[in-house]
Amino acid sequence: ATRVREIYNVYLDYQSLIATVKELDTRGWVNKQWITRKGKESGGQPFTKNSLYRLLTNVLYIGRVKYKDEVHAGEHAAIVDEEVFRTAGLLLHRNGTTGGREVRNRFGAILKGLIHCVPCGCAMVPTHVKKPNRRYRYYVCTNAQKRGWHVCPSKSIPAVEIEKFVVDQIPCIGKDPVLLAETLAVARSEAKARIKELEVEKRSLERGLARHSTDLRELVGNLAAGEATTAQMADLQERIQGAEQRTSQIRAELIGLERQLIDEQEAMRVLAAFDPVWETLSLREQARVLRLLVQRVDYDGDKGTVSVTFHPSGIEMLSHEFAEEIA
Repeated sequence: ATRVREIYNVYLDYQSLIATVKELDTRGWVNKQWITRKGKESGGQPFTKNSLYRLLTNVLYIGRVKYKDEVHAGEHAAIVDEEVFRTAGLLLHRNGTTGGREVRNRFGAILKGLIHCVPCGCAMVPTHVKKPNRRYRYYVCTNAQKRGWHVCPSKSIPAVEIEKFVVDQIPCIGKDPVLLAETLAVARSEAKARIKELEVEKRSLERGLARHSTDLRELVGNLAAGEATTAQMADLQERIQGAEQRTSQIRAELIGLERQLIDEQEAMRVLAAFDPVWETLSLREQARVLRLLVQRVDYDGDKGTVSVTFHPSGIEMLSHEFAEEIA
């Protein structure tokens, strides 16, 4: 109980799932570990964003019990203050929309997380130099940042130039019928393979949920008899919550995959409308659209080349993003 309360405090301090996970890793804290009815060890894994989210949203910690979509008062004592729980929930909801501190981007570096230095094999990160009345933005090789400019032939590249180059490549796909057909064919193949994977995972989750529900009913009976602990119930309910959340995500992804497939004519129409729609987007929206379309950007300062790798399914996703604008 003491550790759970401290985890809430850490999250309220950092206000970021990723930063909190890093702090818990530093402390060597892991998920609850226990012995199953069959005598096997379970749990004890390092926290992830998903497992931390489930812990922070588990109503068992405030003395309640969740059954399907309903929340009821429990017979056990709360171990987390309700105001702390509510504040954490509000932060999680806000950061679910804004992305939280980890992805805030003050100066519009729309290639953040996408651009890489080829000679060093590492990421390039946004930076800027401020001079009187003007700010100059760059993407800098992280290896050069850490070890010195002499170790990297790429060093840095002006942000405006590389961003414009990448954006200009997007409508060009629609002007090359062969390239467009190949891109859509790969997207369809990947979509079919992904659907098969998701269906297998969904069936496995459904079997796991059935087992967890049976175990939870037994634990409720044991709790009344004093043979189970709130921690055991909380951990099991987090597992159920996680499985239900993942199942919902799979259903949504399956629906999305089935809707994404478009033909060459529709793709050409979407790409032809890209430039005028792009100009109307905010910097945050532009960054999000690029992540739909672009898998990575590789800059080789030694050879003076730039390579853009697109997501095969990006055009289909863009079609749904721009549906109203190009109607």
